[in-house]
Order: sequence, then structure tokens, then C-alpha cells
Amino acid sequence: MKIALYTYNTKPRGGVVHTLALAEAMNRRGCQVKVFALGLGGTSGFYRPIEAEERVIPFSARAGETFESRVIRYIETYTAGLEAEPLEQFDIHHVQDCISANSLSRLKEKGRVPFFIRTVHHLDDFTTPALVDCQQKSVIRPEALITVSDYWRKRLSDDIGRNSTVIHNGVDHRFFKPCDDKRELKKKYGLADKTVYFTLGGIEPRKNTIRTLRAFAEVKRSIPDAVLVIAGGTTLFDYRYYLDDFHQELNGLDKAVRDDIRIAGSPDTDTIQDYYQLADCFVQPSVKEGWGLAIMEAMAAGTPVVASTIEVFREFLIHEDHALLADPEDEGSIAASMTRIVKDRGLSYKLSRNGKEAAKAYSWESAADQHLALYERMVQNGRAGAAD
Repeated sequence: MKIALYTYNTKPRGGVVHTLALAEAMNRRGCQVKVFALGLGGTSGFYRPIEAEERVIPFSARAGETFESRVIRYIETYTAGLEAEPLEQFDIHHVQDCISANSLSRLKEKGRVPFFIRTVHHLDDFTTPALVDCQQKSVIRPEALITVSDYWRKRLSDDIGRNSTVIHNGVDHRFFKPCDDKRELKKKYGLADKTVYFTLGGIEPRKNTIRTLRAFAEVKRSIPDAVLVIAGGTTLFDYRYYLDDFHQELNGLDKAVRDDIRIAGSPDTDTIQDYYQLADCFVQPSVKEGWGLAIMEAMAAGTPVVASTIEVFREFLIHEDHALLADPEDEGSIAASMTRIVKDRGLSYKLSRNGKEAAKAYSWESAADQHLALYERMVQNGRAGAAD
């Protein structure tokens, strides 16, 4: 089977990580997979080498361009780049985001693709008209939808009346690799003799980064050697207001707290793996997620997790068994969990052991098999209703 996968970016965001891992797993199943993406800021390749064919369509920034205009140009640029590709060779066209979905919708109207599928990782609360329109079309126009959690399957059914197939994320095998020497790894990153809290996903509203920052300031009162590492690049979308608020909060903290907050940007894949392994606690008290890929990776690495009580996390996490689940609206609750998880060694060991075992249930090989079964039904059943 020949499969085209489409994602919006080349950076290590959740949807991109998902796309590349899925592409490689399906390649190992004997499929011919090609991954398409927009290359923002002159980027010509993905953040890591991939075991699949790739095509990155360049996108150049324009000085003074409004955000709304840029979103429209994302779609136009992606569509124009794809029009030059021999898309008719593919049996399946599968998109992972609203930008890709709108581009494929235009190509379908032009007769370049017969149908396309979309994975909905989550829906955002956009206010920018261009993004509201982009997201709405992206869940209405695909022939079939996939979701990564039962929560979002129910949301799509209740909110827009569309059925979807639930296929969970997998966890890359490399994250299960045991850490040879945690102390040496900390020393490598200038974190020797520190209690390290790690969070991944950048600085944005749904990751709850500002409350994590406030919680860390509380943690420092009882754990003076604590360090917070925040990694992950910016999303495609415009959360500049939130970033500004974050830095205002950061600059208002005591110097002793501020000096122990490390913003790591977009580390490469090996560095992210190192951070998981050296961390004493992975922190992600999100207010919204599609599933929780980073949490699963941290669990695979044996790192104790502080997550939030949102419904999607409770699909695979049990409080005080796989993780500590804190109230995401209460930085005091987050801080208390962050403190407890490193001070209670017995609890930390239990969460590490149980989390690693739970993560073994999720593989990209299984995800690939479920995708391929859906693809085959789509082709054999003439597409319509194949995902119901």
C-alpha cells in the first residue's frame, strides 16, 4: 500500500512526532510511505532523520504579515506545493492537522485526491477567524476521522455529530532504554546535585506552563536545589500573548527561583531522551491534551510523573498508581504533588515501576496495524462510512 502522510511542521511537536513514528512503523510493515510537511523559516528537513521518504515544502516569512494572513498563506503554500506532486500514486492520504486538512480539501475539489482521512489529536479554542474556519473545515471535510483518545471520540460525536476511530499513540522503543548513570547524565547538562523537574511541550496555554512556573516557585521553598527544565519549541499557532505573560511572571520571581529555570527551546531527539532519564519528575499538568504522548515517553523512561486530573489522562493513568494527578487550575495542588513525588522515595519507586509497565501496552507497531486495517476498509468499502 502506498500512503501519504501530511503534517504541518518539521519541529518536534506532538503531532509531528506522531506522524514520523507512524510512518516508520508502517514502512516496517512493508508499505511505501511518504511524509509531507511545511518547512517554516527555511527548514528543509525534519528535526530528525526518518526511515521514510519525505518532502518538505518551503514557507518563507514576510515582514509585517498579520497572523490571519499567515494562516491563509500556510494553506495556499502547502496546496501549491502539493499540486506539483504525483499524488495519484497514493492509495491513502492521511492528514494530522487543520492546515494539512484544508490543503487536501482544496486538492480534493480539484480532483487531485479522491478522499482523505484526518487524525484529530485535539480541538483548540481558537478566536482568530482564519483558524476557527480552518479547524471547522478540517473536521467536516475528511472522509473519515481518527482520534487518539476516547474522550475526543466522544467530543467529536457530541459536538459535531461525527464518528471516529480511536487509535492510541505508541511509545518509541528507545525510551525504555535504562539510564546508565543518572548522576553523570545530570553532570553532562550542568545539573549535578540538582533535583530536576522536566516538562516538554513549550510555553502555551493548554500545557498550563504559567501555573507550572508558579508551582515550581512554591516547590523551591522546601526543595532549594530544585531546577525546572522547560523544553519544546513554539507551535504553528500564535500564543504570543501567553508567552508574554509567562515571561512577565518569570521576571517577577525571586532571583534564586528564576536562576533555576532553564528554557531549553527545541532540543534534538537524543537530548529529549536524556532529559527524560535524568529528571527526578516529569511535570505536565495540562488543561487540554489529545492523549499524552510525552507522559507516556516519560513513563517508559521510568520517570515519575505529575499530570493533571483532566479526563483524557484518566483514561490511562490511575492516581497514586501510575502518576500523581493534580488539579490543573490550582498551582498549590501541582506544587504539593511535585514536592511529594520526590520526597516520598517509596511512592517515587512505585510510580516509576508501574508507569514503565503501563507504557509497554502502547506500541507504534500496534498503532500501525490498526491504521492499516482502517485504510484497507476505506479502500475496499468505497470509503464512505468505513470508519463508523
